[in-house]
Amino acid sequence: MLESQKEQITTALEAYMAAHDISQNKVSKGSGVSAGYVSAILKRKWNEVPVADGKTTVIGDSHFRKLQAWMGLSLDVFQTKNYMDIMITLDDARRNVSYYIIDADTGAGKTFTITEYARQHSANTYVVKCSNAMTATQMVRAMCKAVGVGVTGETGAVEDRLKAIADKMNREQALLVLDESETMVKKSRAFGYIKDLYDRVEGRSSIVIVGANGFLAKLKQKAHYNVESFPQVLRRFGANPVLLNSGVDMGDATEICASYGITQKRDVTALVASCDNYGTFFSRLKKLKSDQEALQAAE
Repeated sequence: MLESQKEQITTALEAYMAAHDISQNKVSKGSGVSAGYVSAILKRKWNEVPVADGKTTVIGDSHFRKLQAWMGLSLDVFQTKNYMDIMITLDDARRNVSYYIIDADTGAGKTFTITEYARQHSANTYVVKCSNAMTATQMVRAMCKAVGVGVTGETGAVEDRLKAIADKMNREQALLVLDESETMVKKSRAFGYIKDLYDRVEGRSSIVIVGANGFLAKLKQKAHYNVESFPQVLRRFGANPVLLNSGVDMGDATEICASYGITQKRDVTALVASCDNYGTFFSRLKKLKSDQEALQAAE
């Protein structure tokens, strides 16, 4: 089991205990995990549990799986290189009031990771998913809805909406993530609004623009030809762009496959060779696992 999965179980356990108002002892009795292990897990000390003679031990995966089963929790989060790069970028932006562009191919895990980050930091992280059908004004309206701005922000002029969004973000030192922003590249007014919002939140709250399939190159091309607002957006957000690798990392694949019970190197290698991205990889991995289970059941 990966460290990210152990952390996910622990976070879920904390939420479960709070929601049901139960103690560590009740968790222990219900799950079958010792009270000492429950305490160590909640303290994030699962790799260094004290034992006799001043030594330490590691809490085995089976105990985490007992907690997972007891809560009815499904685990689908893996610490791939792309996952960690996006998580670190979003966390730096939120904590240090920074501004980034993230660019990666379709299937690299951007949206999944953004959603997971927002789940973990729901108090002050907001996500807007852009689309081809969305106009610049509709994008601002979607920002209002995501941030939770009131009637004035939803129905007023664009400038009033942007002010309302910025005011709320600045009060919270919030992070706004604009996902699938490549769909807005042909709409220069949208990037003008992003620039205007940046000017209102600079140094007080954060924005990260996320796109796919050569998104950064498209922004640079627009800026090169001095298309309205693009030079300013690139200057404000493009100092340290995050470019994610395409394809599936063999190290990631080996760990993920092992968690599905697939350990033969030839199976892992063949799976990686057949996949251009993590989205396809996970789909085919689950199909391979299902086929193997069907064969075992038929024997």
